[in-house]
Amino acid sequence: MQTGLTYRDVDVVLRACGVEAWGVASNRPPMPMAPHLPSAVSLLVRLDPAELEDVEHGPTQAYYEGYRRVNAALDAAASALVEALRAKGHRAESVAATISEKDYGSIDDWCNVPVFAHKTAATRAGLGWIGKTALFVSPELGPRVRRATVFTDLALEVGAPVEVGGCGSCRRCVDACPAGAGKDVSWRAGLPREQLYDVKACERETDKHEDLGGVCGICIAVCPQGRKGSSPSR
Repeated sequence: MQTGLTYRDVDVVLRACGVEAWGVASNRPPMPMAPHLPSAVSLLVRLDPAELEDVEHGPTQAYYEGYRRVNAALDAAASALVEALRAKGHRAESVAATISEKDYGSIDDWCNVPVFAHKTAATRAGLGWIGKTALFVSPELGPRVRRATVFTDLALEVGAPVEVGGCGSCRRCVDACPAGAGKDVSWRAGLPREQLYDVKACERETDKHEDLGGVCGICIAVCPQGRKGSSPSR
């Protein structure tokens, strides 16, 4: 195997592709639905704040287009990293930011689609926690990010896993959710999803917005974490 790809090299590749933050999680024990490679590189790309304007009142076309744009950017960044890793003789495999739109018609139950959860890699990599409406929340960027993951056999220093939520007494996403999906429960690693929030209620709400790809975004828009001069109550 060729050698020479370093942590710095990975950073250069990802920053050049617009990745705002990244970290590494151990895939041992293996995460559900993860490829059989030992390192998981979690990638975060920020949503444009301008595209989230007015979303607290309901999903918008601008948010939907931004959502699609960021997913495409993540997939491009993941592909670039996979190419760089393979060029140095490493095994590498990416998991797309989200399900391809061409596959939407084949999905009957969005609550139980068998896909890898990027949130798991991100929390294990130490990049943030899960909020009260099941959002991934970055301390610096809040929930206004999307994620993708690259798995590899390159040995990289892993982050310290985040195992408890950081939302404190804040419940703005819970109060704003039109579906009442949040249960005002503080997340901890291993907590069953149904104890955190009602995924079926969330699905019923997003089904109302098929013209916008089934996205909502209200909880993302109202979260104070990551906004300058604003943070959740502790």
